[in-house]
Amino acid sequence: MSNVPMTRPEEALAIHETRYFHSSTFTELEDGRILHAAGTNFNTSDDGGITWSESFSHTDTAGNPVGGGGTSLVRLAGPGIGLAGMQRPTEGSSESIRRETHLAFWRSEDGGETWEPPIRITPPGIATYAYQDVLLRTSSGRIILPVYIAIGQASGPDDVKPPASGKLVKGQWVSTAAHFFDPRFSASCVYYSDDDGQTWQRNQDGELIILMDWNASFSYTNEPTVTEVSPGRLLMFMRNGLGRVFQAWSEDNGETWTRPQPTSLASSTAPAQIRTLPNGHLLAVWNQETEDEIKRGYNRTRVSAAISRNGGSVWEFFQNVESMHEETRVEPGPIRPVRPAEYNFDPGLPAPEREQEHILPFDFHGRWSYPSVLVMKDRVLITHTYSYYEEHPTRAEMILSSQKEGGFNQKLKVLPLTWFYGGKEPADNPVLARIYDQGNPNA
Repeated sequence: MSNVPMTRPEEALAIHETRYFHSSTFTELEDGRILHAAGTNFNTSDDGGITWSESFSHTDTAGNPVGGGGTSLVRLAGPGIGLAGMQRPTEGSSESIRRETHLAFWRSEDGGETWEPPIRITPPGIATYAYQDVLLRTSSGRIILPVYIAIGQASGPDDVKPPASGKLVKGQWVSTAAHFFDPRFSASCVYYSDDDGQTWQRNQDGELIILMDWNASFSYTNEPTVTEVSPGRLLMFMRNGLGRVFQAWSEDNGETWTRPQPTSLASSTAPAQIRTLPNGHLLAVWNQETEDEIKRGYNRTRVSAAISRNGGSVWEFFQNVESMHEETRVEPGPIRPVRPAEYNFDPGLPAPEREQEHILPFDFHGRWSYPSVLVMKDRVLITHTYSYYEEHPTRAEMILSSQKEGGFNQKLKVLPLTWFYGGKEPADNPVLARIYDQGNPNA
């Protein structure tokens, strides 16, 4: 285990400890300030993320709070900005709430000072959700919002209905849950707007699911994120439970997509972010863990960053944004379901057979995931969740650091662009340029 939680921490321009968990999103305003939103909270920075204003909230012109779960900000034309967020019914049965969760879009024409009432993006029916910080404005002006639908029985984020995954830390059981046993299926899709968010359409070719052995069986995708690699050519990353980040491509600005395929990036069951840098290179930020680490309950213990200088084929400059491990790059395993090996059923049921080599005691356990990413000219802002277990001072129980008085549940890191290139100035890779130059027979 590493005593250094990130690669070259001395290069960070600022590190903030906050309580915004996994709801942060950012955009640059017309006057150069950064606007940050998290749920229904807002604040601003006028020095590139080094310092921040106090938190404040907004109501729209109808008097309702602006924002919700899975918030995403985007620049509109001129000084305008838009915000997407999930809306849930405040009353009703669990079934109606699951069926009525939808995405809404707020517009501001004055840089976030005043807000119009929201426009519903997704129609009634199957519940629709979104990962935070995923709105994209493409070079054509089209706004892309990747979302996912979910069907199945009611479930909770902590696997509260067994089987429940976890492990022993200082002799006490703690959770390693990440929806490993949820009885539901999800699939990704895209909504897009060509009029600055006033009306929305859905991609033409349906939901994106993973075909296992083509159509022999299927696996889910959710919490998608999208970037524009070149004009009209979009790349989507998707969460799943198969040990890899999966990707899909669109050649028509988000209207149709290829079938999801695995990348070379090892991943636990957690979402990623993908961004295009000012120089055209791609930046990925995600939870990178091996199959063995996940089985030992180390899922969500390494937030990684990597650069692609050839449009997403080859990934380089692997760095640890936050990690319990020394390694900055791990090889992906076989494409198959993977979850922690230690789990339990209800009392009275037979104990499950488990993989003995992965059932180990630990003295420390933390988790960090759900990155948000703002790319600026000379720096990148990254937030991720942060918490760890520690012993209660007087009771025989483990408590999360984020639940203590004065605790925090998120880190915001302001990193120079050079950090993502091993501490050096960004440059193209001449070897990759020769290899992928199809017009050069001597490459």
